[in-house]
Amino acid sequence: MRLLSGVMLLAAASGALAQDRAAPAPDQAAPPTAADFGKKAFLEGPVLAPDGHAYAARAYVKGEVKLVVVTPQPGQAPQIRLFAMPSKQEMVWYRWAGPNRLLVSLAFNGIWEDQEKRLTRVAIVDLVTGKQTPMALREEGFDGDNVIFVDPKGDYALLTVQPTPYDWPDVYRFDLATGLPKKVVASVENVWDWYADSNGVVRAGIGFEDNKWWVLYRDNESGKFQRTTKRSRDQLAENIAWFSVIPGKSSGYALALTAEGRFGLRRYDFLTDELGEVVWQHPQVDVDDVDFGPDGEPIAIYYTDDRDRVVWLDPELKRWQAGFDKAIPGAVNQVVSYAKDHSRALVRTGSAHEVPVYMVYDKASKHLEMTATPYEAMMKHALSTVEPISYKARDGLEIPGYLTLPRGRDPKALPLIVMPHGGPFARDKWEYDYWVQFLASRGYAVLQPNYRGSTGYGRKYVEAGTGAWGRGMQDDIDDGVKWLVGKGIADAKRVCIMGGSFGGYAAMWAAARNPEIYRCAISFAGVSDVRSQLGFQSSAFSAPRYFRDWRQRVAGAAKFDFDTISPLKHADKINMPLLLVHGTADTRVPFSQSRKLHEALARLGKPHEWVVYKDETHFLEDPANATDFLQRVEAFLNKHNPA
Repeated sequence: MRLLSGVMLLAAASGALAQDRAAPAPDQAAPPTAADFGKKAFLEGPVLAPDGHAYAARAYVKGEVKLVVVTPQPGQAPQIRLFAMPSKQEMVWYRWAGPNRLLVSLAFNGIWEDQEKRLTRVAIVDLVTGKQTPMALREEGFDGDNVIFVDPKGDYALLTVQPTPYDWPDVYRFDLATGLPKKVVASVENVWDWYADSNGVVRAGIGFEDNKWWVLYRDNESGKFQRTTKRSRDQLAENIAWFSVIPGKSSGYALALTAEGRFGLRRYDFLTDELGEVVWQHPQVDVDDVDFGPDGEPIAIYYTDDRDRVVWLDPELKRWQAGFDKAIPGAVNQVVSYAKDHSRALVRTGSAHEVPVYMVYDKASKHLEMTATPYEAMMKHALSTVEPISYKARDGLEIPGYLTLPRGRDPKALPLIVMPHGGPFARDKWEYDYWVQFLASRGYAVLQPNYRGSTGYGRKYVEAGTGAWGRGMQDDIDDGVKWLVGKGIADAKRVCIMGGSFGGYAAMWAAARNPEIYRCAISFAGVSDVRSQLGFQSSAFSAPRYFRDWRQRVAGAAKFDFDTISPLKHADKINMPLLLVHGTADTRVPFSQSRKLHEALARLGKPHEWVVYKDETHFLEDPANATDFLQRVEAFLNKHNPA
């Protein structure tokens, strides 16, 4: 693992930045190898400590995922501490709880009522002793990972806990030194979400029943919760994703639908139960998230059009962002986290055709120092350009997406790989994707469609995905092929489809549903049996910001037969070359989803390639497996759809 420090990129009193990034290799240089791409990022998702002294991240060390804490030391090598996580458990997220503790969400597969389920828990990691304590009601309890507040000093945290998946949650206060819990708010019928203000007082909850929602509210910790009037959740201007409560006031903010049908930041009055003025909204896309300061007022607003963007309401952070963008034009320069006193910031810079690097900005010295180059093997290589595109589906709906064209090739009659994203209620965006760049480096055009149901484009676009799983969503994917063929960019006789998770499902389903369009299909961790997958983890296939009736949104009809859109139930129709790949330690889509399709195809005598990665997760975390996967993809495509 390599960490770089002491590289001065900023040294001017005016705060102007100077870029010092290695030039890409010339076009005639050898393309990156599968091993270069497969190394992935040795470090991902760094988060700066509240006091700015260190950052935590996910690290890949000898094929294993570890929690790493890095303490930069200007002019010398940083201090690095590694913490092993329990085996066969996915590290979902981590956040600081004071300067010397981290909370880590862990997911694993378990059995509930004789059915395989995805379960989560929170571990308290003491950075001084290395001790890990479960944040659970019972020693071996698995009480979810919905943390709604963390004390800035790191003394306690608030966690909502459901005794069973069918019970409404209580709110518990956990002492982070001992892990001992204390119930502070008892469950209320039909209330699933609780909200605390920035002082750690639970002030509000949202109740749902049928198509109605309402708010529970209290002024202070000793007050009694009062219920607002029920109303239709489908009232467009009153669909609320979450609340934020200002300490000491009966007002706050809500991420809520505006009259234009997109999520924006709005004021909210808890006493009158009224959504107020729109503080900020984007004219085309949803607001993704909002940062709030200790006083409960917004600091930053995040959204994604073709790429990640931020609107800083804090004047100092706004100046910093302008400086970073001026110094590194054309890149996405993200202040991923910052110290509470603004003494330091952690900056990620990169683009869809340039691997990201991480830098630490020090306010006192006005220095920006490189702290990590996670894709060291790729730094010297020139990558393919990724462009935002859009096309019309067969019913006239405009479908956004991205097109990557191979370097040095005339964009005419190219072999094409269609790569639908996972989710399905998620989206692709303009950022580095090693699968996409690997395929482009081998001579393929790559289409990433944000098919109907993809999030971020407003409620109407997400609702277009109702009942579209395996139907309208699949049509949108297919229509992207027809669009590129019509423009002369793609060769209609040289098209394959490849994806992971829901994208893997789309590849499996294309093999059964549309053999006239695709020559071959590649599925990693795909869903073959929709009904059993929804029983395993419904939340992975829902868009709770837009709706909670996830099963109806997938089915689109009260008595819909999920077998009609499940590749497993149509294995007899699969005749094209199919590469099936899955890891045995997958906590998102069970290994059995691909294994059952493999077994069905084998019984039917259907030729296909079947690859199993022992102890691998949903994210191909072991570089050896990631490299092997790319090599198998290349060999498979060379055989069935050569570039």
